[in-house]
Amino acid sequence: MLGDFATASVEEITAVVVEHFRPSGSKTWKPQQETREFLGYLAGFPGDTWQERWEASGHDAGRPVGQAAGDNVALRRRLSAAAGRAFAMRLIHPTLLGLRSNTFTRYAPWFRSVANDPWLEEFCERVDRLPVGAARRGRTKSDVCYALTVFGIDLDGLTPEALLHYAVECRAHALAGENTESGTYSGTLAWPVLHEMGQFPASAPKTLRAAVTRGQLSVEEAVDRHQIRNREMRDLLVEYISRRSAELDYSTLRHLINRLVKTFWKVIEEINPSQADLRLSEETFTQWKEKLLVLPGGKPRLDMDGPLLAVRALYLDLHTWSVAEPERWAKWVAPCPVRDVDLRHFQLRRRRLQERMANRTRVRQPLLPILSQHVNDSWHRLKTLLEAARSVSPGEEFVHDDTTWLRVSCNPRHNRPPVRVVNRATGELVRLSWEENAAFWQWAVVETLRLAGLRAEELTELSHLSVRQDQRANGEVVALLVISPSKSDRERVIPMSAELFHVIAQIIRGATAANTAQSRSASATTCTRRSGAKSCPTCSRPSTAALSAACPPRPCGA
Repeated sequence: MLGDFATASVEEITAVVVEHFRPSGSKTWKPQQETREFLGYLAGFPGDTWQERWEASGHDAGRPVGQAAGDNVALRRRLSAAAGRAFAMRLIHPTLLGLRSNTFTRYAPWFRSVANDPWLEEFCERVDRLPVGAARRGRTKSDVCYALTVFGIDLDGLTPEALLHYAVECRAHALAGENTESGTYSGTLAWPVLHEMGQFPASAPKTLRAAVTRGQLSVEEAVDRHQIRNREMRDLLVEYISRRSAELDYSTLRHLINRLVKTFWKVIEEINPSQADLRLSEETFTQWKEKLLVLPGGKPRLDMDGPLLAVRALYLDLHTWSVAEPERWAKWVAPCPVRDVDLRHFQLRRRRLQERMANRTRVRQPLLPILSQHVNDSWHRLKTLLEAARSVSPGEEFVHDDTTWLRVSCNPRHNRPPVRVVNRATGELVRLSWEENAAFWQWAVVETLRLAGLRAEELTELSHLSVRQDQRANGEVVALLVISPSKSDRERVIPMSAELFHVIAQIIRGATAANTAQSRSASATTCTRRSGAKSCPTCSRPSTAALSAACPPRPCGA
């Protein structure tokens, strides 16, 4: 770094800025003028150091520096540029909002020129070799420089926890280029590069997506989310549910926790805050049953029996277990408040519930072919349009389905330039390669679910090993789709129909094409590691005609 400039004069700081941020050509005076204007603006706030004046200005709360210029657009740009240089040289240590609320076009080069960090330079060199567009490579380098600025560290001090915190905060404040409801995080490309460099320990997840995926909660974590006041009752419920968890899958366990903790005991504490055990008065239990009739949103509860059966099982299990382990469970034994009359006509209500479920299926079943046809037509329409657009050069017009289109040029520095076209009749710009990719995956997901009869979680578990083949005695080969255990906790093997096999083959073809488009040599290396089939349909090297978790998605090119 350049040193401590906390109390340096304007002239000293300006001299350093001109030396390290000297532009080419005849614009040598620009950094000097911008720095003087920015420091002059900060000097109007109280404080003994530039950092204190910056904090007093209120820009750390997310107000851009350029707002101080009012309607003067030129001054606004100069103040923003000067602020970026001040952040890069560590004259000012901004918060995340204070930094990212401003827009800089060259922050990463500024930061790198001052940091002079060989480790950071190696990271940037690795990023430059990534098979993505120049814009994404630039955002990746900027993300790391932003994180180092906010935390006030060098790259060798950047930990997985720090980058994860930066990514989560950027998403929370909509600084990742998307809104807060999207799944976008900053630093998604930087994470695997840092992991490959050895900056992150081997035990850290290899991707940011894996790091932010919470996974299954423990029983203690799931119970504590409901903030039970009585500590002894909290411990009892944790111990009881933990013992039950050995015979339950995670989905059923989560329902049990909601019924016993959220629906039952949390409501009991609201009715009678002094309740300290399971011995409920008739008045308390009656009030609980009245609250049970209505969901928190105000709608009537259709499944009354689920919570009642869970509560009854709790009391009866404690009765049974106290015989074998009285020292552990006997103090909690109490009369079960759920009477037989509460569960009267249980089988009738269960049949009515099953009827409603079956009726929903009957209503939606006729719409499934319409959905299938829609996604199929949408994908093939965009696919043929994309093929037609790729047959012409940027700037040329072509006709497709009686509509005239113009293929527009894209950034030539992009490794895989996206295909974009303009409808000459309406003027609409279509990101064709991106939309075709999205339409393909919509078609693939709908058709796989429809033809294989999978659940959503089963679909996400499909991998390279899910596609098998079986050769019968007569030489006939049958393609099989192996489904990982899910709700039934059993592995299933589905013989693939011709339609399903076509869908799987299209997915494989897209994944293989993506490998080849990124790098011919990389594709060869990947293909030689695969096994189970004769050859790769693209490069003719050994490969597997199956889904691969290692294969990247089809190239969207956008």
